[in-house]
Amino acid sequence: MIWLFLNALSWVFAASAPQSTAAQPVVRPCPDSWNDSSSNAKKNWPKGSTKRTHQETGACVELAFSALDIQEYLQSYARTQQWKISDDQVNEDTWTFSMEQDKDELLRATTEDSRKRRVEWTGGTVRVHVNTALLPDGYSRTIVRASFRGYGRSADQFATQKEYWQLESNNNFENSIVSALRSHFTATSSAGTLPWRISSEIPLLASRWNTSDWAPGFSD
Repeated sequence: MIWLFLNALSWVFAASAPQSTAAQPVVRPCPDSWNDSSSNAKKNWPKGSTKRTHQETGACVELAFSALDIQEYLQSYARTQQWKISDDQVNEDTWTFSMEQDKDELLRATTEDSRKRRVEWTGGTVRVHVNTALLPDGYSRTIVRASFRGYGRSADQFATQKEYWQLESNNNFENSIVSALRSHFTATSSAGTLPWRISSEIPLLASRWNTSDWAPGFSD
C-alpha cells in the first residue's frame, strides 16, 4: 500500500514539474503597454500641442516576488539611502511619500528645462507613488512615478515670485528605484532564496486523491 501511495505521489510531482521547475526569470521588463494611459491622453490634446502628461513619466519592472516583499524592501532601501521622508501613506501594495531634495538632487532628477529657467534654485521636494499589482501569471508589476517641486527665487526682477515651480521628471529618480529592485531581487534569487511564486498545481492535484478509495486502511 505504501508503495502505491509513493508511486502516485511521484506521478503527481512529475505532472507538475514542467510548470513548477521550468526556468523563468526572477526579473523581467514590463510590456510597452504598461504606460498606454498616456497615449490615450494624447488623443485629447489640441492639434500641434507639445504638452507632456505626468503619465508619460515613470518606471516599471515585474518581479517574481510578492507585493509585500517588494514594498518591505523599498522601505528598507529608503532607510539605507537616508531619505528625508514625510507625509507617507503605506499598505501592502502601495507606498506614497514626499521627500526633500537639495538643489543638485533636484536638477539631476528633472528635465533640462529646470536648468534653463531663470531661477536661483535652493532645493525642492518630490512626491513619489509606488504601486505593486499582482499579475495573473504570478509576477508582481511595480510602477514608480514622481512629481517634483522646485523652490527658489526668480532671477528676473520683474517676474512674479512664486512659492514653488512644478518641474518635469527626467525619469532618473524613478529608474534608480527600479534598478535597486532589479539588483536586490536578482541577488536574492542567486543566493538561493526562492520567490514566493510557487505553482499551486501540486496541492490542487494532490487534493484529488482520496487514499481511502484506492488504498483502504492506509489512512487509518
